[in-house]
Amino acid sequence: MDKLRFYEACDKIINKQRQKNGIGTLGEKTLHAVLKYYFEPFEDNQEIKLGGYVADIAGENGVIEIQTQNFNALRKKLEAFLEYSNVTVVYPIAKIKYLSWIDVETGEKSKRRKSPKNGTIYDCFKELYKIKYTLDNPRMNICLVFLEMEEIR
Repeated sequence: MDKLRFYEACDKIINKQRQKNGIGTLGEKTLHAVLKYYFEPFEDNQEIKLGGYVADIAGENGVIEIQTQNFNALRKKLEAFLEYSNVTVVYPIAKIKYLSWIDVETGEKSKRRKSPKNGTIYDCFKELYKIKYTLDNPRMNICLVFLEMEEIR
């Protein structure tokens, strides 16, 4: 991963007010938005309608779908996209995760602590099983992204 480009994506998404408009962005989580901008900073290539579905990214390198969980939701979408193009499914894994909490009454953030769970390549198997029928398609690619991240609850 290009660290500078990743930090630029974080800066654009996390440190600036994001507009909550457009297809597929209303409930978009921060991690999804950062990865989408990292893989395609040109917003005209984001949220593209293809084959009755909306692709996170569509450009000269094919379709990129960022999926943080629930690969079941990708089944029909992948079938449609694989007819037209190469498809890369990006799956982020928290290699190192820090947790902190916000007190609802005071608004104060607790001191962060390191989660005892460390993400590994095996974390993706449960999700990949749900789309196993696509994995032998020569147009299908999987990109595992290992991240150090902070979750605020």
